[in-house]
Amino acid sequence: MIDGIMASALDLVRKHIAYAEPIVFALGFAESTLILSMFVPSSALFLAIGGVHSAAGGSFVTVWLAASIGAFLGDIVTYAIGRAFGRDIGDMWPLKNHPEWYVAARGFVDRYGASSLILGKFTGAIRAFVPLVAATMHMRWQVFLPASFVSCLLWAGVFLAPGYGISLLF
Repeated sequence: MIDGIMASALDLVRKHIAYAEPIVFALGFAESTLILSMFVPSSALFLAIGGVHSAAGGSFVTVWLAASIGAFLGDIVTYAIGRAFGRDIGDMWPLKNHPEWYVAARGFVDRYGASSLILGKFTGAIRAFVPLVAATMHMRWQVFLPASFVSCLLWAGVFLAPGYGISLLF
């Protein structure tokens, strides 16, 4: 019974494997974008997607790059929002209702600088707020972009790779 269900599921994934990259791109974008990140559990989904995609014969590299690029563009959008609104962003929803999020992200960026973008990707609660706050603190684009890009590559790899590794065992 379970073997039949698994075979059917893998067959479904194989038939629609071309959707993997757009899906992880969208999930990466959502996870790195202010507001959307609060509703999309991309990190958990990446673990499952990695395993199923690998078991269906998918390539790690293409999915990893798609997820990374989606997250990178999400960071850029969030950073641009922070630049546009500056410190007034703290007076807007959701930060108006949860000023502790802004304070936590600000302390994090203040303490770790550009490294906060890399470390922040792995601290779910403030993941999408770090680029926003980095912008309000006037982190330069030349500093932000490479740190964000590295953080997105690492984050996507860390959450996709275990699924690929586990699927190789079976």
